Amino acid sequence: MTAAVAEVAAETPSPAIASSPEKLQPAVVQTPRRRLPRKLAADLVGLADVAAVACAFVLPALIYGSAGGIVSDWRLLLQSAVAAAIIVHTVLRLNGMYAPDKLNDFPVRPGLLLGVLVVTMTGLLGHGMPYALRGAHEWVWLSVGLSSGFTLLLLNRAVATPIYAHLTKKGVFDERIAVFGAGNIARRVKEHLEAVPSGVHFAGVFDDRAATDRINPEGLDVNGRLDDLVAAARNNEIDKIIIALPQSADQRITAVVRQLEALPVTLHVVTHISSDFLDVGPAHSVSSVGTVGLLDIKKKSPSMIGSAS
Repeated sequence: MTAAVAEVAAETPSPAIASSPEKLQPAVVQTPRRRLPRKLAADLVGLADVAAVACAFVLPALIYGSAGGIVSDWRLLLQSAVAAAIIVHTVLRLNGMYAPDKLNDFPVRPGLLLGVLVVTMTGLLGHGMPYALRGAHEWVWLSVGLSSGFTLLLLNRAVATPIYAHLTKKGVFDERIAVFGAGNIARRVKEHLEAVPSGVHFAGVFDDRAATDRINPEGLDVNGRLDDLVAAARNNEIDKIIIALPQSADQRITAVVRQLEALPVTLHVVTHISSDFLDVGPAHSVSSVGTVGLLDIKKKSPSMIGSAS
């Protein structure tokens, strides 16, 4: 009886890193042979919004020119259109209206669209408007511009939202995120990606710390070590890597970053980590996965995004 129990215990895998070669394969999600960059898709909507704002300035001038023979100052009008397009696009971008991680449910927010358009066009009212138009015609000019601009902004999203949602379900925008460093961060990333059908998938957690007294996998299966992560990234099986080692492991974090930054992936470090390599070079942008704040260390080359997995 004792011998049988011992045999069963010996065959039970460790909760940290499995020793069998099969367990070291990353849980990579299958993707189509060709994929499109998420940022490019979001920027296409941004470009359409710029065109919508420009039309809001040009359309009233065309109507008054054809119906009333009133000639506008096109130089000033186009300058105002460019300025308004830049302002509207910047405000919408700062408010997350072109978020690449929300292609499955692209932001609409009609109140924000109308508000920023009203403020911008009201502030630039009169620039390029013919001097013959005063009084009630000023408000007609503004009303035509606002109604056309707002309609086109909504139309952009009415077209983009179902298309991007369909393409997301088809896997065209699929991304795969792996975490180096088992623990609470990896668990939170996995739970967020599984809860939101955004086309971004959890590709596994990797860790070199084999001893159970040094690692708490938070119930996750560790798919391999650093070498396995490097191999998967070189095979284009992973798009993003999040480094989530303890804050006290400064030197190890720096060494891991140096080893991973040459790979064709986007590289992030959890923001609670403070390392020497973050104090030099250009400032790093920030992003997030759910509630996990990240420093963006390196972006994946666009030429690698559409390659075969």
